[in-house]
Formats: sequence, C-alpha cells, structure tokens
Amino acid sequence: MVDLPTRCIDPVMKYCQDCKYGHVIYGDDVECYADTQGCCFESGCMLGFDKGRPEDEPTEDEIRQFEKEMRRSECQ
Repeated sequence: MVDLPTRCIDPVMKYCQDCKYGHVIYGDDVECYADTQGCCFESGCMLGFDKGRPEDEPTEDEIRQFEKEMRRSECQ
C-alpha cells in the first residue's frame, strides 16, 4: 500500500489540479481537450485536504519559503 500524506502537500497554493491526489471536475460542455481552453472547472483533493482543516493551512515558515521562492523567480 502506498504511504498517503497526512496533510496537503501544497499548503500555500493548494493547486489541486496538478497534484497526484487532486481531481478536476469540468462542466457538461467539455467533451475533449480542445473544449478545456478558457473554460472554468472545479478542483479538489481526493484525500479531503481542501476542506479548510486547520492542519492543512500553511505554517509561517512555509509562507516565508514560498515568498522567498517567488522573489527569487522574479529576479531571473
């Protein structure tokens, strides 16, 4: 059995659609990839880490690290 995380692995951005534990729900009008361009969709976590649990919120250290990475990428 795969070891599952106990909290969100991306607590700052919560970018569920690119996470291996995330899922995306498209509207009924999406039938193929071309239909996804510019459309709206919902995303969430299969493990329930997107439900606002306090332990899934980013720590101050995680926020500082994220901001540091953002500043570094702006300079390049």
